[in-house]
Parts: sequence; C-alpha cells; structure tokens
Amino acid sequence: MLLNKKGDKKWNVISKIVAVFMLTSILTLLTGAVLDIGSKRVTLVRVDAFSDSENTQKFTTRQEIVSEFLAENNIEMGEFDKLSMLPEDKLYDGARLIIRTGRKFTLSVDGNVEIITTTKKTVREAFEEAGVSVDISDRVEPSLDAEIEEDMHVNVFRVAERRITVDEEIPFSSKEVSDSSLKKGTTKIKTKGQNGLKRVVYDVTTENGIEVKRQLVSSATVKKPVTQIVAVGTGENKKSSGGQKVVATNAGKSLSYSKKLTVTATAYTDSSGNKTASGRMPQYGVIAVDPKVIPLGTKLYVESTDDGKSWTYGYCVAGDTGGAIKGNKIDLFYNSEGECVRFGRRTAIVYILD
Repeated sequence: MLLNKKGDKKWNVISKIVAVFMLTSILTLLTGAVLDIGSKRVTLVRVDAFSDSENTQKFTTRQEIVSEFLAENNIEMGEFDKLSMLPEDKLYDGARLIIRTGRKFTLSVDGNVEIITTTKKTVREAFEEAGVSVDISDRVEPSLDAEIEEDMHVNVFRVAERRITVDEEIPFSSKEVSDSSLKKGTTKIKTKGQNGLKRVVYDVTTENGIEVKRQLVSSATVKKPVTQIVAVGTGENKKSSGGQKVVATNAGKSLSYSKKLTVTATAYTDSSGNKTASGRMPQYGVIAVDPKVIPLGTKLYVESTDDGKSWTYGYCVAGDTGGAIKGNKIDLFYNSEGECVRFGRRTAIVYILD
C-alpha cells in the first residue's frame, strides 16, 4: 500500500520515538547492571545459646570489609561475643556472618586460676570449646551440666585413689592390783606396759592432692600390747622401832617422824635481805615457829589435814620466830605477796621428822 508524504512523516516520528525509548531502556538496564556489580548480599545471624534464640537478618551492602559493614549498619558486639569472620576479612556476595553471644567465668584447675570466655551454654560444652580435659573420676563444681552464668566460678578437683599400708601402734592398757606389802597410798609398777603394733591397709581418696577419705580395708596385729600392772598399796602405816612412826605422803613417799601436830598456818614473805632468827636467809622451806613448841633447826614436813590432797608445803625447817607465832602456830615462807594472800590462814599437819 502506498503512503502519502504526510503519512511518511508521521511514521518517521513514531519510529524515532520507539528508537529513543528502546535506547533509554537499554541504557537503564546497562547502568543498573553496572551498579549491581558493586553490591553484596549479606546474611547476619545472631545466636544466643544462653537464651536458646537465633535471629537472622538480610542486608545489601557495597562495603568491602566486615568491620565497615558492621559500622555501616550500627551492629554492636558484646565484650565476649564471637564473630565467625575477622573484622579485616573481605566481604563477598552471599557472605554469612554469625555473631555468638559470649560470657566469661573463672576456672580453677590444676593449681591455676583462669578467666574463660565462651559462647557455649553448659560447663561441659565450654570445657570442650576451651580444651579443658576432665577425667571421669574428677569432680566438677558446679556440675558439667550446669548452665554458664556470668562471672560464675568453676572448680575442677582432680580425684585420685590409691591403696596404702601403714604400721600403727596399739596403745597398752593399765590394770591396778592391790598389794598389802605396800603402804596405803603408795603405788609400784610391777609390769611395765608396752605398745603393740598392727599393720593396716587403707584405700585413700585425694582431691587435688589433699586426702578427703580413708577407708579401712584390712588390719592385722603384728605385736600384741603388754598390759601395765600397777600395784596399789593397801598396808597400814606402822610404828617404827624406838617409838618412831612412819607415814605415807600424798606424793607416795614414806616419812619417819616422831611427833605429829595440828597447827594454824599463815604465810609471809621477806625481801629485806636480813637473816632469820636461826641465821638462815629467808627463803622457801624456812618457816617461823614458836621455839617452845618446835625447837629452831627442827626438820619438818607440812601438809593439809586431808593427807596432803588439798595442798602440800612439803619439807621445811624451823628457822625463824615471830611475835604473833605462839603455841601451835606456824608461818610459811612464800616468794611473793600474791602467794601469801592466796594462802591466807589454814589448818595444817606438821610432822616432826627424825
């Protein structure tokens, strides 16, 4: 079909418009392709083992390295969190970044104290992550299945068991027997006691080298103990020849005496340096007496009226006199005023010795 000039002109305009549109579309597509060449698709996964949560986000970025991507998107990490890529690693299209929430705890093991950071939920998993080995016999507090808590303290006790053999003494016992040949109040060892010996086997459990349990396995007597036999005197005190008498003191000694007096006893001390009436220096064992009752220089033995069970002054000599010491009175020398005050005034028995 033939077109007139007017029709040809119209067709030319339409053709030019179509050509411009197609060219614009092609340029747009080409420009978009150029722009897309520099962009990257990144998946970010946040994993929190402590709350059993996982959060996934999709990003498109033109950044080249991980740290720039994190800064661009205001992505913050906790002090103990862990990232699956290094901050200086290059990003690539389709990259998958995983941030695991972390915590720290203190570990005491093998004499050392360590600070451990972990992204695992339980102590067992944290040990596996940190390379901490635990034997089946070891004890862990809290247990391996305990959940990690911030700033918790975990102790590993190395448990060891061993069998030992030791020799132990068997203490001897003591037995008293009456002996009329001994004066009443005296004793004598007739058979000396001896400890025995036994061989004992134990299973010993230690934790970190410290014994925490000892269980008896067996015990065998190697040497039997010897019982100590003590003779206790039951004989009565008897008069000695020549009118002398014998008494057994509370200390187990026998005294030969000629006379026994019941007296009132007081106490004194003297630091003047002056000699006593008998010419002796004042000291423990020199007592004041009434010379009319007890001559100066007489050897004496003084004790309480209950045969010396309450108190005993012991051996002494009549070596001084005193204005207040008249009749059956004596004054015992002590080394300090405190001792004199504590003694006060008491009834005493005086044995006049041979």
